[in-house]
Amino acid sequence: MKNIAEYTSALSNYELYHFLAEAIMQNDISNFSELLKFTEALPADAKTSAVYVRLFPLIRKLSWGFFRDVTPEVYPKVWREIVLPHPKYPQCGDLKHNLTISEIYVGIIDLHGYTRFCEKNKNNLSLLQVLDDTIQKEMSKRARAHDVVLQRRQGDEMVLVGASAVDLLAVSLEIIDYFSNRSGACLDAEGKLCLPKMHVSGGIAGGKKFTPFIITRDGDLSGGVVNSAARLQARANELSGERSRIVVSKTVQAKFLAEIKELNPKYFQDKAVGFFDSGVIRFKGIELAICEVIADESDRYKLLIEKDMLDLYRSLEASSWEKNVFERLIYLLIKLYKNISSFGVETMVNGFNATLNNDSLVGLAKDALARFNSGTNYAGAIDALAELVGHTKNIPGIDRLCMEYATLILDRYRLISQGFKARLDAQLKEKSADLPLKHKQLYDDISKSIALKERLDLEILKMLTPLQIGKLWTAVISASKENEPIAIYSGKQ
Repeated sequence: MKNIAEYTSALSNYELYHFLAEAIMQNDISNFSELLKFTEALPADAKTSAVYVRLFPLIRKLSWGFFRDVTPEVYPKVWREIVLPHPKYPQCGDLKHNLTISEIYVGIIDLHGYTRFCEKNKNNLSLLQVLDDTIQKEMSKRARAHDVVLQRRQGDEMVLVGASAVDLLAVSLEIIDYFSNRSGACLDAEGKLCLPKMHVSGGIAGGKKFTPFIITRDGDLSGGVVNSAARLQARANELSGERSRIVVSKTVQAKFLAEIKELNPKYFQDKAVGFFDSGVIRFKGIELAICEVIADESDRYKLLIEKDMLDLYRSLEASSWEKNVFERLIYLLIKLYKNISSFGVETMVNGFNATLNNDSLVGLAKDALARFNSGTNYAGAIDALAELVGHTKNIPGIDRLCMEYATLILDRYRLISQGFKARLDAQLKEKSADLPLKHKQLYDDISKSIALKERLDLEILKMLTPLQIGKLWTAVISASKENEPIAIYSGKQ
């Protein structure tokens, strides 16, 4: 048979299958609808129908790309979301290529230490094969058990697609458990662990209406959901340090909690998972409200500081630089010091070596707050905050998000302090006219001597009431409100 017009009822199923398979292989037919259109002149009987159904897996394997293994039996939820089943052949269908699919979630997982492992074992091909099989086969099998499609991309990168936030998060946590805790690590012939302990960074996006998820003609993935997942994974990578991190969009968090409440899935009945609100992060071209997944016991302190973090977000959103932002940052740092593991930071105090611990930094934080609330020593409070932030950065494994906000807020207060000092200097110069005559003459004579002038300025400062100083501070804050709001950026800007 060389042409569809040559078909007769005497032709065997094998010959028809072979002819149509050749057309599929040559890309004359790329989806199931095209197959039916290509054969529309043939009789619609049990014989041809059986051939069409047998050809569908070939079309799927060759044309569906990322989703080439998706069947209604193995991936029922994913199938319902991404496939348009044929009315007559419900086990066959076409991919939804350019539709907005709300109940699709994309995860991107990156395995840290992969490059180092490959370089270290570049002459041990069998060991490299173990890692390759682990990612390609074992992780895919585990994802399949949760109705999630997992494909390996670019060495150590894994892309996950599922129709449930619970499913995506379950697979992500299983991958972390596998590589971080060696819960399923491979053994060599001597019973020794082949794979080293590795940690993971992952991002999960999706579940939002009107966000495009595009399946290209060759079955690749594109659209806003994929881009968001990639940015969230990059953010998780920034936060990871020496620990595994998963970052999700707020939409994914909301969908996850709704699914947990409705379905009570078995996987999460014995696995407590929390979410730490990480605020709005700016990525190149987009802003995303995100959460960090808290599944490890060592990270649960974040849930204890979340309320203080949210208070800080609200103060920043309201541009409450006059008082609230400073206070909320100090409260956050105090709560942080009280809830993280004991630490010791080596530093110099009055020329001597000293070790600052949790209680020491709580004391320094309270001192900075007392200076600020005195209403007369804003500059001293900001200097104290700078010292506090400097010490906090040296705490091993300190929370990156807290330090990002602390650093940005400190930089803004330093800018405000410069404006405040300029206004205060002008006020002091004006007030110097009220000095006794001999002191006024002395003030004019030594204005060029910085050290002596600063001492005399302190004397003049005592003439100003807290109300007068407060008005100067408020004026500077009002003038600075036109500045761009504080924002955390991730990746390239």
